[in-house]
Amino acid sequence: MSKILLLSFLLFCDFSYAKNQKLWDFQYTFNLKKDKIATVIINKNTKDKKAKSKYTLNFRWTLYANKNLILLANYMGYPHQYVLTKQRLHNRVQIKLLGDDGYNGRTYALIVFSDFDKDKNIATMNVFIKDQKKRIVVDFKEPNK
Repeated sequence: MSKILLLSFLLFCDFSYAKNQKLWDFQYTFNLKKDKIATVIINKNTKDKKAKSKYTLNFRWTLYANKNLILLANYMGYPHQYVLTKQRLHNRVQIKLLGDDGYNGRTYALIVFSDFDKDKNIATMNVFIKDQKKRIVVDFKEPNK
């Protein structure tokens, strides 16, 4: 009986600790019309004056048909094209921001397609950024109206 109580206490402590943890370091919601470019400005914390410390992640959607959204993204001059749906695990794309290897302390952006308003022709995109080692500062820029 005491083992069960101890185990339940440890699980309770673990869940309460996880509840207080901040899951994402930066997050923002964009409501985008077709071909309007959303910009995420990533400033790398660096003391080296010669190293490039400012990068931009640009993305936009170009087509919504058959419940699929075509997303175009550009980071560090590399263009990418994705097909997203509203189904879980098919509604997101992950982009490495600093070129880290491995999973421990990796810095990345997660772009999630969450909703589409057919009447207004607006896609709702959430951007979540994880940076455990606190190496970047992020600024979100809305597209021009």
